[in-house]
Amino acid sequence: MHTPEILLLFLFLIAFVVVLAVLVSRYQKQQMLHMERMAALEKGRAIPPGPDPAPWSPRVYLLRGLIWTFTGAALVIGLYGISLSTQQPDSAQTMAWRAKNVAQDLQIPLDQARQIVEKDDAAQIHGMPAPVALLGLIPFAAGLAYLLFYYTDDSRKLRPGASTEPNQ
Repeated sequence: MHTPEILLLFLFLIAFVVVLAVLVSRYQKQQMLHMERMAALEKGRAIPPGPDPAPWSPRVYLLRGLIWTFTGAALVIGLYGISLSTQQPDSAQTMAWRAKNVAQDLQIPLDQARQIVEKDDAAQIHGMPAPVALLGLIPFAAGLAYLLFYYTDDSRKLRPGASTEPNQ
């Protein structure tokens, strides 16, 4: 394997472990809350209240929009950079070996086999193709949708204490 593939695999592995740890932690917290409530019910006591939800604000949409948009942009740039760094043409030795094999297999002159190999090599993509970077447009578009909703939502403008004048 090449270094960029190992690095990409390592980053995905770290992200997977972090997400898994967060999910396990959340599950254990919910399980502990459930056990606490069941114990209170069994003893005939009042059920303890759960954690208070965080106060909601339209600014949540702004934060989500910024996070998703910048994550998508970073993903596009990162994947495009990886695709550019993995694009490497075949070495002259590899092309000569392939031309020799083509000439022997097809029983054609070596010059003609070399032309076939060069034409074939020009059509092949070595490494990660650049269009893979377009996957980053998915979170980017989700972020733009959140931002669009935030800036077009009327409830944000009607909140008490919110300024009716645009920010300058």
